[in-house]
Formats: sequence, C-alpha cells, structure tokens
Amino acid sequence: MVWFWILLAVTVLSFAAEYFLSYRKSKWHGLILPVAYFCAACVFLLLNLLHAFPGMEAFGAFLTEYGGAGFFALALKIGFVFSPAAVHLVIYLIFRRAYDKMHNPAMRDKEYKKMLADDLE
Repeated sequence: MVWFWILLAVTVLSFAAEYFLSYRKSKWHGLILPVAYFCAACVFLLLNLLHAFPGMEAFGAFLTEYGGAGFFALALKIGFVFSPAAVHLVIYLIFRRAYDKMHNPAMRDKEYKKMLADDLE
C-alpha cells in the first residue's frame, strides 16, 4: 500500500512539474515529461509482455484460451500504461496555448489583428 501512495505522489508532482515546464518560453521544456513517460511506458510494456509471453506460441495460446476478453484486457493494460503520457501531453498542449495567448499579442487582441490586416493593404 505504501508503493501506491508513493506512486500517486510522484504522479501528482509530475503533473505539477508539467504545468511549470509547459508555461516557459521554450516549447521544448514542456515535452520532457511526456517523452520520458512514453519511453518508460514502452519499456515497461515490452518487459511485461516478454515476461508474460516468452514466445509467440504463448501469445497465440493466450488468445485461443481467453479469446476476445484476453485481447480486451491486453488493450486495457496498454491504455492504462500510456495514460500518464497522454495526460502530460494534454496538460502541455493546454498550458502551451495559454502561454502563447498571454505572450503573443496577435493571438489575444482582435484590434491588433485588425491593425495588422489593415497595414497589409
């Protein structure tokens, strides 16, 4: 049970760190955590599947034995493993757009856009 609370705390702190990294001048800082979580999820999933199915015949036997329910369980596991990376990417996109809106006058001011369009004529 202690591992659950540690993992929960690390995940919540990583969401807060993603907020702070996404709201920076450089666009690349906010992509650090989503890429790290994606790579970690790929490694975890690969090691987990290699442990569960040492050969392709074991995977075939698994699908034959459990059918669609086994495939659905496998798809849920993949979705669950990649969900923190997806949440980090959503946080990045939301706060990156907010940063651009606050620091780019053309995105937030309709009068400024109108002046720029008038200047082009």
